Formats: sequence, C-alpha cells, structure tokens
Amino acid sequence: MMKLLVKSMLGAAMLLASMAAPASAQSIKAIKFDGLQQLRNQPHDTLYVVNFWATWCKPCIKELPYFEAVTEKYKNQPVKVILVSMDAVEDLDTRVKNFVQKRNLKSKVVLLDEVDANAWIDKLEPKWSGAIPATMVFNNKRKQYEFVESELSAEQLNALILKYKP
Repeated sequence: MMKLLVKSMLGAAMLLASMAAPASAQSIKAIKFDGLQQLRNQPHDTLYVVNFWATWCKPCIKELPYFEAVTEKYKNQPVKVILVSMDAVEDLDTRVKNFVQKRNLKSKVVLLDEVDANAWIDKLEPKWSGAIPATMVFNNKRKQYEFVESELSAEQLNALILKYKP
C-alpha cells in the first residue's frame, strides 16, 4: 500500500512539474559560419530578418521586443526572424538558454560558434565592423539586401521590413 501511495505521489509531482514547464521552450543550436552562410544563400522568396545580438549587450536586449513583435505580426507570412547570439559557446546551456526562456522569446534563436570574427565577418558583410547589434535583411529570390550596424527602433525595423516584404 505504501509503495502505491509513493508511486501515486511521484506521478502527481511529475505531472505538476511538466505543467509548470514552458510548453514552447525552443531548442537553441550552436552553428558554425557555414550554417549561417547556407541560410544567407537560400533562394526562397522569404524575407529573412537576421539580428546579431548577445545577452551582455544592452542595446541588443533593448531591441529584442521589436523583433519579437515582428515574429508575431508576420507569423503566417514569408517573413522570418532569426536571432543570432554572439555569446560564447560555453554560455549556451546556461546563460543563453536561460535568457531566451526567461524572456519567452518566440523568434528562432541560434548561437554562432565562431571565435575568430575576422575569418567570417567580411564574407558575410564587408562593411560590418563586427559591432552589435547589427541586422541583415534579405530576400534572395528578389535580390533584396540591406545591412544595418546599429540599434534599431521599432519604427526603423518596421520600415525596413515594409520596404522589402514580399
């Protein structure tokens, strides 16, 4: 009888724990530059809004809600937001995942696992100094591209998207 009671209490505790856990916690992967380059070269008629940010960057954190609003606003349209974390790969499981979960980010998040920025920045955007936040907007099928190396306001981000939205 005691075993049954313990088993029953354990089952109830597991059920409560699963209900308390966020249902939409996303999987965040560390990618290499090649993965980012593949995305940059996709021929789809989708407007990609790629934001480079980090958990330690105050201007980056300030503009994240604007990208989240874009994700929500265009969720059923060919506009995709990808947030590329520039945090150290050692911080993925602790700092980055906790940050994303705590803020309940819905936009796709990846961590760029590259230590030598000089090896890949010029390949991605020759005019980029490497400062963040930075945002790249592109639609390869329509041959549209724009890069902004600064913090964006909600108005600036929305204007950029409206300029290129399919």
